[in-house]
Amino acid sequence: MILSPFFRKLALTLHVISTMIWLGSAAAYIPIAIYVLTNQDVELVQSAIQIMSWIVNFIIVPTAFASLLTGVALSLGTRWGLFRHYWIIFKLLLTVIAVFFLIGYTRGLSEMASIASNVDLSVLQDREHIAHTIGGLVVLIVATVLSVYKPKGMTRYGWRKQLDTKNDSTPYSTPRWIKRIGFAAIVLLLVIVVLFFFQTM
Repeated sequence: MILSPFFRKLALTLHVISTMIWLGSAAAYIPIAIYVLTNQDVELVQSAIQIMSWIVNFIIVPTAFASLLTGVALSLGTRWGLFRHYWIIFKLLLTVIAVFFLIGYTRGLSEMASIASNVDLSVLQDREHIAHTIGGLVVLIVATVLSVYKPKGMTRYGWRKQLDTKNDSTPYSTPRWIKRIGFAAIVLLLVIVVLFFFQTM
């Protein structure tokens, strides 16, 4: 089903706005997380944790879901499709993974905010704040770059759909950049497994 021009523009506008708010909130979140890690004033750190919890629950999480849903709607309602191009699949996977980790982080942060007045600084000054924030920011930047550059390369499904509409007998081939990313992902996964193995020994 193809969206009408009005609804396509509306969905695109909502997608861009929600994604930029998510990106901006994640970037603004980094100084607060650094402040929590480096400050020794218990009351100020507790207040910062409360502020972080409010930002995550009322800005970052809603805009993350809005970005995901409007992105899926745009893919399904336009000629791009959801599974026809590799860049769309990568962007979808990155967004789903980011939302999944965001939900896990939100639960932990909410627990910290609820018990902030009863714990010491060592518990509140968790380095995961920085790791989650920087990781989320990198994922959002990569997804934005994919949206702007739209690297060439159709999936096998997209190629078959294109053949249905055109009389083209060009054989299917996986783009080089997909093979390189796949190889890099396998190497990264092996490194993570090895590091995890040595940590548990």
